[in-house]
Amino acid sequence: MLLLRTGLLFAGNLLLTPLVGGYHRALAWSNVTIVAVDLICLMAVRALLHRQGRSVRGVLAARARDTGWALLCFVILAVAFFAATFLGNLIAYQGAPPAPAGSGHPPLWLGIWAISIMPVTIALAEELVYRGYAMDSLQGRFGAAGALLISAAFFGLQHSALTAWDPRAQLARFVATFLGGVVLGLLFRWRKRLWPVVVAHWLLDVLGLGVPLLLGALG
Repeated sequence: MLLLRTGLLFAGNLLLTPLVGGYHRALAWSNVTIVAVDLICLMAVRALLHRQGRSVRGVLAARARDTGWALLCFVILAVAFFAATFLGNLIAYQGAPPAPAGSGHPPLWLGIWAISIMPVTIALAEELVYRGYAMDSLQGRFGAAGALLISAAFFGLQHSALTAWDPRAQLARFVATFLGGVVLGLLFRWRKRLWPVVVAHWLLDVLGLGVPLLLGALG
């Protein structure tokens, strides 16, 4: 299950590469294809949880009164991802990364998609796969610390499929998302429910992925 998501993301990129004129352009389209991957992963994790006698609803444990905790988790997560990204760039580039090459304005529909649909499916799928399912499933064999680190490592690995095929860019992204995965796992352990972490992840993706794409489309 941990490799399924990464494999599907790479498969989507490779299928799109000849159709859109290169791997770099396929990465831009991954903002669309990732939603299909999310839906597949959600169906798969639902089936796996059912085999364990659990349910998606039970793992999420959504409660209206968790709103405040979700906002606190978001603040912690945002600070942690900023620090992790800084560290990843420092390790890979010894400083700030080079400015990305301009790729033109994204279409408006993609900006709307990226702020409305994409963050929802990403947050649900990634948290259910890596925290809700994997951490609990791995804990019996590898212990709490091992489960946390392994799930975070696979969370980091999946982002290789969402990153330009450059060694330094890959290293920076892996370091940042691995550390981010550790923080997400710790937040899950702290709150003992997945819903506040899902909401925090959703907010981070809205502000970090959706808003920049929408502003780029409007600009």
